[in-house]
Amino acid sequence: MIAEGDSLFHARTCKNCHGPDAKGAKNGPDLTSGKYLQSSGTYEEIIGVITNGVSPDKIKDPSHTIAMRARGGMPPLTDDQIKAVAAYVYTLGHH
Repeated sequence: MIAEGDSLFHARTCKNCHGPDAKGAKNGPDLTSGKYLQSSGTYEEIIGVITNGVSPDKIKDPSHTIAMRARGGMPPLTDDQIKAVAAYVYTLGHH
């Protein structure tokens, strides 16, 4: 599941905002530091953030100005794909 999440992260727009190494970029925070802006970093909360996205008014770091699209944008990720990406992201910050 983690390998599938890694593949999806790098094949989808995730990498564009969070960087190919997930260490953050102009439009998305670092996912490797173990510090989460939009949740406490539990697997379930990461699923929620990916599922629901982050609207501009909910972004907690003002240096990031572009909203995170729900379900990874278009085409939307399936529930199983969201769980796989969440598993991968979880491993990045809990090493």
